[in-house]
Amino acid sequence: MDKITKKKNEKYTKILDTALGLFEKNGTHLVSIDEIVKGAGVAKGTFYLYFKDRYDLISTLIIEKASKYMSLLSDEYEPRNFGDVSTSVRHYIEYISDFLQKNKTLCILIEKNLNTCVNAVAQTKEGPIKELYEKIFSELINCGVSEAEARAKLYLYIELIVSSCCNAIIMETPYTIEELKPHLCQIIESSIVNIIKR
Repeated sequence: MDKITKKKNEKYTKILDTALGLFEKNGTHLVSIDEIVKGAGVAKGTFYLYFKDRYDLISTLIIEKASKYMSLLSDEYEPRNFGDVSTSVRHYIEYISDFLQKNKTLCILIEKNLNTCVNAVAQTKEGPIKELYEKIFSELINCGVSEAEARAKLYLYIELIVSSCCNAIIMETPYTIEELKPHLCQIIESSIVNIIKR
């Protein structure tokens, strides 16, 4: 990597890290672009080289952090030992809820930008989360479900998991995340079993 590219990457990362730090300290809705660039030590024009606006920054932050976490799972879990589809569903919910619990500020951002996170999870390119997605997807295809329907169902499952987990983590009412997870597993497993049986 040449010096110019390295410097650009450092500025990009500094903006993202500064934004996340300010969001954690002051709340997501109270932080301005001016505060972010000042904290990052970059010019406002530099911000606009990387991001269209504040919402683009938030989307990028969600995608970067979610993708990084999903790839780190490869170091923590053996991706080949997922077992049957029910076990895969449980692992999938566990991974996503674990990510959200460890990143509460990001969880707040995700709750307000749910579609961005769902897309980031669904489009993860590698690691256990991708292998789990492919395992469940293959099982649906093997049961005669079209590729389009299988992808749509998986997208809805991810949306249900992420939105439910975010709400439980942030509000802790009417259920905590630990109270909610078994029910999420049951609903999604039942849905997949019904598809497989039809």
